[in-house]
Amino acid sequence: MSRTFSLPGHGPANLLIEAINQMSGRLQSFILDLTRRNVATATVAPLTHAIAGKVRESSAALSHGAEQIEATSSRLAEAIGASADGANRALVQSAEIVAEIDRTTVLTEQALERTRVMARDVDHLSSAIADLDNRSRSIGQIIETISDIADHTGLLSLNASIEAARAGAHGAGFGVIAQEIRTLSQESAKAAEEVNRSLRAISELIRETVDGLSRVQQGVGSGVESSRESSAALAQVSREHRRFHGQLELVIGAVSDQQKAMAHFAGDITRIAAIGREGQSDSAKLAELAERVKTLTEEQLLATGIFILPQYRKAEGAVATMAEDPDVRSPGPRTDQALQRLMLPLEYLELVYLTDAAGIQVSCNILRSGQTTVCDASVKGRDWSRREWFRRVREKDESFISEIYRSQATDSFCLTIAVPVRRGGVLVGVLGADINFEDLLAI
Repeated sequence: MSRTFSLPGHGPANLLIEAINQMSGRLQSFILDLTRRNVATATVAPLTHAIAGKVRESSAALSHGAEQIEATSSRLAEAIGASADGANRALVQSAEIVAEIDRTTVLTEQALERTRVMARDVDHLSSAIADLDNRSRSIGQIIETISDIADHTGLLSLNASIEAARAGAHGAGFGVIAQEIRTLSQESAKAAEEVNRSLRAISELIRETVDGLSRVQQGVGSGVESSRESSAALAQVSREHRRFHGQLELVIGAVSDQQKAMAHFAGDITRIAAIGREGQSDSAKLAELAERVKTLTEEQLLATGIFILPQYRKAEGAVATMAEDPDVRSPGPRTDQALQRLMLPLEYLELVYLTDAAGIQVSCNILRSGQTTVCDASVKGRDWSRREWFRRVREKDESFISEIYRSQATDSFCLTIAVPVRRGGVLVGVLGADINFEDLLAI
């Protein structure tokens, strides 16, 4: 298609030839442009395929993660619900405790008041008993006075009896009276003694009662103090528990809000999980489509590549020219430098290497690196005798141009041109060159 047709002379046939030449040029330009587009598409297709694969993996991970989150949120919602139920039960019990504390507070206040009344009654009783003790002591003093009077009366009646006896008949009546008085004083003394003994017994009972009342007073005082401390402690417990009750109400409110938020969150997660499952299905279709696009673009690139024969031939000619260099025909210390020198101006060449007639590599790998070349000596001595590019040149003794392939090193589309290296008309080696297909289009 790169050929130009011509006829001698001028005439209608020449016009037809000119039209054919123009059509051929336009077709060649179209094919080059189409091939460039195919290269660009084929270059992007693997990236699209890789992205689609990552999207598929991400969608699967997202779907799996969303399902796990959905299950976790469901368990969390159940746990929050159980916490809310437990908190509500605790609130009911707390309210019952508050009521019991209130009732206990009332009973404690009543007991404290009764204890205070008892303390006042005991104080009054203690005062009354003390007054009774004082009065009994006064009565004892009076009885002692009566006893003294009875003793004196007895002495007087004795004296009167003696005097009545001296008086004889004249004192007989007085003697009887004196005797009666004496008897009365004796009885009075006896009665006074009995009353005194009774008073002493009463005094002893009063002392015992006073001691008992003293102990009762101490007990009642301790009871009043204990009741007061119990009432204060109960009031403190009531305040603290009411504060706890208020905090518990706040906690229940917060748990209720969390329960509502968790319900919304669970709904959102359910929708996300559904979207994730849809995305997983869609990403699988996208990955499948990307694989098809990748395959189709590479097939299309291979199909259009056969139409750029002029570029192939030019590249083939450049590599054949390199094979005619004396340092290439006769491999030696200067062969690598010669290949670097010859490769540098040919920007579409990515890699050049030379083997002997048996397929053993005798040169370095000459690699392009920007505007310079790099020599890799690690591949010297490698056997390429089973590779197609070597076998085709060896068997047919002519140049070989491979199909387009994707380079594992650069991930770009390449082709290999291998040409025979002859010395004195005898095949002495094969010169191979890897060419970037996209750069080849710019030749």
